[in-house]
Amino acid sequence: MKQLIKDLVWAFTMAMFLRAAFGLALGSKYPFVAVMSPSMTHDDVAVSNFYTWMTQNGFTREELDGMPFPNGFDKGDALIIAGTSRLEVGDVVLYLKPEVGYPIIHRVVNFTEGGYLVKGDRNPAPDPWLVHPSWVRGKAVLRVPLFGWIRVFPTEAIYWFSDSYPTF
Repeated sequence: MKQLIKDLVWAFTMAMFLRAAFGLALGSKYPFVAVMSPSMTHDDVAVSNFYTWMTQNGFTREELDGMPFPNGFDKGDALIIAGTSRLEVGDVVLYLKPEVGYPIIHRVVNFTEGGYLVKGDRNPAPDPWLVHPSWVRGKAVLRVPLFGWIRVFPTEAIYWFSDSYPTF
């Protein structure tokens, strides 16, 4: 039992060290995130919602296929997030809306004077608010398939047992 506790403390310490080191290298306080919802999944629903909405709003199929993560990503994937001072339409950003309380990962679909219009690829419409630039924590630069389940499983178990699951 004593060895197990030492191993757990070591694993936790190494995880925190790696998070800090990658965060410093990538310029992000959130260098690794788990995808907690299917809002960026590309399935039959996404094909209908994403491509229909985007083409109705002036994007060509070639532009969409040239965007970062053209095939989206799935719940349970992990994303590497880099800090950024410059965003482009099509970038996938991690933002934290103060009233929501958890990070959201969606695609920038337009810029306005008031902020960024963002949309989950699978969602039928953009988020109902403009994302203020100060809410953005970085943009996704790499997808690690399935690695996010390390975080998703325990988080969902806690929500399930506490009966307080957020609506993603």
